[in-house]
Amino acid sequence: MRNSFVILCACLTVLSAKLVHAGITVKPGPPIVPCFDIYEIIVQLDSPPEGNPFADVRVGATFTPQGGSPIEVDGFCDDQKGHCFRVRFCPSLTATEYKFSLTTSIGTDKKYTGSFQTTQPRGMQPVIVNPEHPKHFQFALSRQPFYHMGLTAYHLLDPSNDDKQIEGLLDYCIRYGFNKVRFLLTGYPRDTDTRSKGEYTFEGDPWKLPNYGAPPGELNPLPAWLGKPHRYDFTRFNVAYWQKVDRAVQAMRDRGIVATCIITIEKQNLPREYGALTEHEKRLYRYAVARLASFSNVWWDLGNEHNEYRKPSWAPTMGRLVRQWDPYDRLCSAHGYADWNYSNQSWADYIITQQYGNCIEVNEWVLKYREISKPYVNEEYGYEGVLDEPKHGLNADWVRKCHWSIAMAGGYATYGDWSPGTAFYTGHIGEGKAPAQLRHLRETFESIPYPLMEPHNELVGTGAFCLAREGDVYLVYLADVRETVLSVKLAGKGYTVTWINPRTGEHTSSVKAAKGKITLRAPSSGDWAVVIKVAS
Repeated sequence: MRNSFVILCACLTVLSAKLVHAGITVKPGPPIVPCFDIYEIIVQLDSPPEGNPFADVRVGATFTPQGGSPIEVDGFCDDQKGHCFRVRFCPSLTATEYKFSLTTSIGTDKKYTGSFQTTQPRGMQPVIVNPEHPKHFQFALSRQPFYHMGLTAYHLLDPSNDDKQIEGLLDYCIRYGFNKVRFLLTGYPRDTDTRSKGEYTFEGDPWKLPNYGAPPGELNPLPAWLGKPHRYDFTRFNVAYWQKVDRAVQAMRDRGIVATCIITIEKQNLPREYGALTEHEKRLYRYAVARLASFSNVWWDLGNEHNEYRKPSWAPTMGRLVRQWDPYDRLCSAHGYADWNYSNQSWADYIITQQYGNCIEVNEWVLKYREISKPYVNEEYGYEGVLDEPKHGLNADWVRKCHWSIAMAGGYATYGDWSPGTAFYTGHIGEGKAPAQLRHLRETFESIPYPLMEPHNELVGTGAFCLAREGDVYLVYLADVRETVLSVKLAGKGYTVTWINPRTGEHTSSVKAAKGKITLRAPSSGDWAVVIKVAS
C-alpha cells in the first residue's frame, strides 16, 4: 500500500529511550500507551537531508499487534528545514503488545524496531458508523450512540486566532452541546481585502464584502503553505501552522469534539493553481492524513463545494486515495450542494448535503436519501441571522425548527452563526440565540433510543413530524401546528406524555390511559416536542 518507502536491511532493536546513529536520533514513544491515544516516534537529524524534506524523503513504520496483521503508517516532516520527522500511530486494541519497525529513505543502513503495550482507553474513542443501524453513528469501542450536532467555524485555525481564542470557541461548543466542529485545513483563498481596520464596517450584502466582512488583518488566505497569494510553494508546508492544527485537534479531542477537517474549499480558483489529482494535490492530502489521522477524533471532508471546481470523478478518486493512506479508516465524505451524488460508494461513510428550506422541505430531503445506508448530515441548512426566509441568515426560530425537522427524519445537522463579523467564517464566538436552544434538541434525542426509531410522519397530521419505535416510544414534533393526532392504538396500555419546550428545555409529564388515538395539544403557541412512552 505504501510502495514509496525504501525498505532498508540490517536490524537494530531499540532498547533505550533513544538511539543515535550516524547523525540520526530516534526517540520511540513510551512503553505503555492507552488505546486510541497516539504513539509517536521522533526522528531527529543533525543535518537536514538532501532535497525537499516534504517531497523527497519518506519516513514511516509498520505496527503489528500481537496475533494481528501489520499496519503501515506514513510519517511526515515536522521541521521547516527537515531536521525532524514524526510517525504517529493510534492503537485500536486494548491490553495488547504492538511491535514496530521504522523505515526511512534517509541515508542510513539501519532499521529501528521496538514495542509498546496498550491499556484501556483514556479520552475520546473514534466515532464510526453503527454497523447494525447504518443511518447513525456510535463510538468504536463502547458502541454507545454518538448524537451528531455540528458547528461550522471555517477559519478557526487562521493565524489571527491564537490558541486561547480557539479553546474559547471549543468551550463555547461544550456549553451549548456542539460535539463536532468543521473547519478549513488550508484556509480560504481570498486576497481581495484592501481595507484598513479603521474602514471596517459590516454593511450591505455579506457575499459581496471582502472576506465576508471579516475585520481586516484577521484572515491569512492560505497559511498551510509557504509563500504568498498566487505564488505559494505547494511543495513546502508551513510547519508552524500545521503544529497549530495539531494543538487545535488535540484540544477538540480533550473535550470530546469531532474535528472535521475540510481539506480545501473552492473560491479564487485555488484548485487550478495546484491542479486536479496532481502531485501537489496528492501531497497535500497525504500530508494531512499522515499528520492528523492518528487523532481519534478526526473526520475527513475532501472538499467543501467541490462540485464547483472538480469533475464528478474527482471525489471518488481522491476518496479512494485517502482510504489507501489512512490506516484507521476515519470517517470520510465530501461536501457539495443539495444533491448527494455518490450513493453507497465505499469511500464515503456519510451523506453530506447543503439544502435550505422550510420545515417540511428539509425533512423531506432527509427522507429522499432514506434508502442509502449511510448517516445523513445537512451541513448547511442556513446560518443564523435575521431573515425569515430559507437561505443563509435565518432567524433563530427558523434555524431551531429546521434542525429539529432534520432530526425528525432520522438525520443530523450542523449549525452556523451569521453574526456581524461572520462568526461561521472567522471562527469567532457569535451572537446567535439558537445554540442555547439546540442544546435541548441534543438532550432530547440522547434520551430516546434514536438509532432504533424510524420516521413515521403518516401517524400525525400536516405540520407535525413523528419518529417511532412502534409500540414502545414515539417522538412527535409540532413544528407549525398547535395540535395533532397520533394515530396509534396501544391495546389498552397506559402511556406517559412528556412535553418539551425546544426554546427553554422545560419538561412537563403526565400519565394517560389508552383510549384509541392520542390527541396532542401543545401547552402554548410556538413549536413543541412531545415524547410518548408506552407502559410495559
